[in-house]
Amino acid sequence: MSEEQPRNAQAGQRQKQREKEQRQEKGSAFSNYGLTRKNEEFVYQLNKQLNRQGVAKDKQPAMIKETIDKLLAGQKKGQTAKSLFGTPTEYAKELKNPQPADPQATTQRSMKLLSVDNSLIFFSIFTFMYGIMFLLSPEILKTKQYGSSGITAIVLVAVIGGVLFSYIMLQLQPVNKKQARPMAVRILILVIGLVVWLGIYMMASWLPNVINPRLNAWVYIIFGLIAFGGDMYFRNKYHVSGVYGGGNRRRR
Repeated sequence: MSEEQPRNAQAGQRQKQREKEQRQEKGSAFSNYGLTRKNEEFVYQLNKQLNRQGVAKDKQPAMIKETIDKLLAGQKKGQTAKSLFGTPTEYAKELKNPQPADPQATTQRSMKLLSVDNSLIFFSIFTFMYGIMFLLSPEILKTKQYGSSGITAIVLVAVIGGVLFSYIMLQLQPVNKKQARPMAVRILILVIGLVVWLGIYMMASWLPNVINPRLNAWVYIIFGLIAFGGDMYFRNKYHVSGVYGGGNRRRR
């Protein structure tokens, strides 16, 4: 038993040495491109993943060359392999099963999804907020003008705000980086959007009570909970990131 253990240990050491030599040999093939050590490691791991995932051998060189070119361009801008591609495993899957890119269609789809998502969460916030306010301070219900607490005003502010902020979000984080506006312009759009939304909120508060009824506090709370639950379902189904969750779309 004592002789078998050293034998196994030696075999393990030889295996590790062979793997190290293979790694160095493979890594040296990528060292002539001017990549950083981390980027070389990424390409090495990507090459392993392409083999593991069964990508055709004749397609791998072109994939590796394209990746190296993007890494070299990214190095000049201080971008890391992870920020460009994610993990080697994830990127290998993308290379194996590429999805057709249509920035315009993606933007339009994103706008619709974000508008629904943002409108639902705005509606949830306002209805839940007013419901709690009315429960804690019943005297508020005695005001003659319902203003922004009326259900019509809440719906208008939520829907228009949802569409408006969806547009702003896409300007701040465009799907197609080539069409990105200058930072100063994006900040200006954000400021104007906030001012416009505030104006809409103020105008909605002037709606007459007859078309802007105020509902029971518990009804508002129930509406808020339903809208929040519906938004969670919508987000999970369509993988949407909205006003209370940063967008995490990775761009190439």
